Amino acid sequence: MNFANLFSSIHWLPVVVMTVVSFALGSFWHSPLMFGKTWKKENNYNVTKEQLNLPLIFGGTAVLHLIALAALNLVCSGIGAWNGLLTGLLVSGVWTLTAMGGTYLFANRSLKILAIDAGMYIVLFSLSGLIFGIW
Repeated sequence: MNFANLFSSIHWLPVVVMTVVSFALGSFWHSPLMFGKTWKKENNYNVTKEQLNLPLIFGGTAVLHLIALAALNLVCSGIGAWNGLLTGLLVSGVWTLTAMGGTYLFANRSLKILAIDAGMYIVLFSLSGLIFGIW
């Protein structure tokens, strides 16, 4: 496998766009309007903003989302809207949900938290697959 060719095959504009969208989705998803209150309650989350390393959290998340979305772009680019949507759904349902599920079982975390956390990625990767399939 030639990584230079693989890397050059990524369509970076939609990857960057969907990385920005991932933050908008995450912000809405974890807001009090959606699942924020339940997420905080189920996690016993009582961290203050002063205790958070926001540059690390947001910068690290941006890099990790960029990597995941670049890989998804390689799989979904130009395959059409429906196939992109299904591929994003398959990737998130099979790999993301199951990997998080195993971790959450060992950590004795609630199914509510798993549904909230994995649900956001299922929506993100399905939407991203749709966009990449078209773009």
